[in-house]
Amino acid sequence: MTRLLILDDDPLTGQTIANIAATAGVDAKYVDDPALFFNQIRDWQPHFIALDLIMPGMDGVQVMAELARLECHAEIIISSGVGGRVLDAAARSAAEHGLNIIGVLAKPFSPARLRALLNHETNSEGTAPAMAGAMSAEPIPQDKISREDLLQAIEQQQITLAYQPKINCRTSLLAGFEALARWNHPALGPVGPDRFIPLAEHYGLIDQLTESVMIQALRWLAHLPRSLDESVEYDYLRRRLREITLSINISASSLNNTDLFERMAEYCQSMGIHPERLIFELTESCAMEDPTSSLDILTRLRMKGFHLSIDDFGTGYSSMLQLARLPFSEIKIDKSFVMTAAASKESRTVIKTIIELGHGLGLYTSAEGIESDETLEYLRSIGCDLAQGYAIARPMAPEAVLQWLSGGRLSDESSRMKVLRSLNILDTRPDERFDRITRLAARLFRVPIALFTLVDTNRQWFKSNLGLNAKETARDISFCTYAIEQEDVMVVPDATLDPIFENNPLVLQEPNIRFYAGCPVHADTGSRLGTLCLIDREPRDFSKHDKSVLRHTAQMIENELTADFLAHADPLTDMLNRRGFDSRAHEALALCHDAELQACLFLFDLVDFKSFNERHGPAAGDKALMEFSSLLRETFRGSDLIARYGDDDFVVLMIDIEALGPDAALKRFRTIAKAIKQPLPISYNAGWALLEHPKDSLQQMVLRASDRMHTEEP
Repeated sequence: MTRLLILDDDPLTGQTIANIAATAGVDAKYVDDPALFFNQIRDWQPHFIALDLIMPGMDGVQVMAELARLECHAEIIISSGVGGRVLDAAARSAAEHGLNIIGVLAKPFSPARLRALLNHETNSEGTAPAMAGAMSAEPIPQDKISREDLLQAIEQQQITLAYQPKINCRTSLLAGFEALARWNHPALGPVGPDRFIPLAEHYGLIDQLTESVMIQALRWLAHLPRSLDESVEYDYLRRRLREITLSINISASSLNNTDLFERMAEYCQSMGIHPERLIFELTESCAMEDPTSSLDILTRLRMKGFHLSIDDFGTGYSSMLQLARLPFSEIKIDKSFVMTAAASKESRTVIKTIIELGHGLGLYTSAEGIESDETLEYLRSIGCDLAQGYAIARPMAPEAVLQWLSGGRLSDESSRMKVLRSLNILDTRPDERFDRITRLAARLFRVPIALFTLVDTNRQWFKSNLGLNAKETARDISFCTYAIEQEDVMVVPDATLDPIFENNPLVLQEPNIRFYAGCPVHADTGSRLGTLCLIDREPRDFSKHDKSVLRHTAQMIENELTADFLAHADPLTDMLNRRGFDSRAHEALALCHDAELQACLFLFDLVDFKSFNERHGPAAGDKALMEFSSLLRETFRGSDLIARYGDDDFVVLMIDIEALGPDAALKRFRTIAKAIKQPLPISYNAGWALLEHPKDSLQQMVLRASDRMHTEEP
């Protein structure tokens, strides 16, 4: 029978706890003297301990220190009438002593809360600290694992990987995975990374272990899209799996091994994986140990394209100055705060502060250790970017990932609707990200109406609407309801001759649809949520090439659904930033190659902007930037990509432009600029470059535009 030992100086409280335990089927003993308590620890060996912090003679912290010295492995519940902050601090102190704390109870507490702890229900409620259950088994003595054992395990790949999904917090869509090392020792059984990683560092094998993990992870990542069925219904998921990220933990001991990271870059190249898809996670203490050296090494890693995450943030002692100096791209909030967020106001305050700090520095914020939907919803409400934890998915073996992904292929209507709801996009305001694409589609195909539609339970709602005077239509008359039942583009050349649509009210009345082409828009692991559709009031043909271009344009919509638009926006001008522009420009140029369209890139540089700021002040500088961005929006088309590319640089990408278009666009820009009377005028350089050949790249176009820049006076 489960045994509970209670140490409390209040007999009434002690007896009450014992009575509650009895109703849960637990045998309980109560003592009020520390000496008797330790005798019972040795003689009775309880499974649980309920400990009051405030005791005469020997307080709870001293008791826990003695329990740690005795190597006690009982599960401990701390209770007291002191504030929650003190209770949490005591729990952290006990955990650092190696004790197994399963929960804290602030007096007065409810019987249900105590019973939940005794019945091990705490973890599902998200209120138990991170170390729950960590000390329930005897630790493996270090001398039982020799250097030869560990070396053999690395060389024979006995140390394998499990993969835990990470999702976009706002949309719940898959963002990537974290690779987690696992070792099943042939004699000792499972050995946790908290044991074998310090041993690898101690034996000088950490670089070999890191390289082995890297090779396994990259092979898995490269193979994952190819392991799907070749049918067309998996095209979207295959494409998404070629874009997701993979996080890998890096030891402080490996950070100075530049050869190791050179080989990692070579592995990426040989396996066809862009370095931008890899995120190296470093603990806060590791990154801050030698900030000067770290700055050099981390900068070189970023220059190779790798992303960097500062792991377990909030548990170390980094200064804000060093955090701002080092080139991290992500802050990962330590799970000790996340797992206690439901019960601890202090944890919630820390989490919110870290998220605001990260966003202020232009970093993604990631939370691990999410064990409840309530915690996930809280993180979403305060703007966390990425989420990871048991509430989303547990770490899984490589072969189980496909099964997990297949289980997420939501073919039934209720599941499709669940994905649609998770995006939080229905009935939201117009969004320039999607409006730009529908404007582009309307221009490319010369149609009067282009829509991005989402098929809801009883309606078809238009997230982006060009040319139609309506926000939604009934689902039972919508063409898109039929389009999402197919994987390929659905084409109706003449609706009046189609037996399904000839009597449709949308054909017989406004908008008098004759021609329709709709390409499904996917999300999650392939759910078809709506369409990018084209409508004309005249019948027309639609070629195989047209279908290819429409599919490509619909993929732009899908990419916007998965993109982190907050991280891709410039907060001052509300334009795309460089990261956002580059990702969209690459797909736009791919469309141009596919559709045999001409494109032109314009580059603008504000002359001596630093001196302008020094003479007139930052406020005047910000105003000048916003005025210049407004000029660009007024001059260029709504389907063009416009971005603030640097502190004083702007860039525009025009798709489907005529040969004389660049000069005409610049002339129009000059005319508009000169018509505006500015109290503090500023000069600019302007240059442009056309897309020249199928292998032409964005970087080459930017360089050519920069070479032909000339100064335009205000």
